Amino acid sequence: MEKNNNKIIGLVGLATFFFGFGAAALLNVYLYSVKSPLVLNFRSSLNFISSILGDGLVLPVVNMLVVAHILNNPKYVNRLNLTIGSIMGLLITIYFHVTQAIKGLVNWSMPTPWHWNLLGLWHFFYMLSVTSLLSFYFVISVLELRQNKKPSKNFIFVVLGIIFFLILLKLDYANVKL
Repeated sequence: MEKNNNKIIGLVGLATFFFGFGAAALLNVYLYSVKSPLVLNFRSSLNFISSILGDGLVLPVVNMLVVAHILNNPKYVNRLNLTIGSIMGLLITIYFHVTQAIKGLVNWSMPTPWHWNLLGLWHFFYMLSVTSLLSFYFVISVLELRQNKKPSKNFIFVVLGIIFFLILLKLDYANVKL
């Protein structure tokens, strides 16, 4: 059982890396090589430190810690907790995309405010999956805290990873009041 869990944890890390950074980075390099206006006129994944370090390293590690914790605590996996985590993930994702549009933070996934392309749709669903997983983890963490009166062992690393990612995001938008 533990061997299967390790495979799942590894796959989560690889999937987070690929869907959050790898695929976009490869597309970024290709579009740059063919001199596409999408990367010549707009910021793309390789122009964001939060993409390179955050999606490429921090979030894969955080998601691996989260999934390891969830797999070790199956008693908290139920329809209600999954629904709450999914709704919270959706609200967070909508908040960030609406803020992007309102602030006019155009890039290669939203070349004009309120008009996302396929890259924007890709990012929306990637972000939705990550924020839903993290939200589900925090639902579980609150329940554990209520029951055990102490956070799980990896809780501080997950929180620090998320804070680090948000700092990287803020650095990418240092001149914008988010």
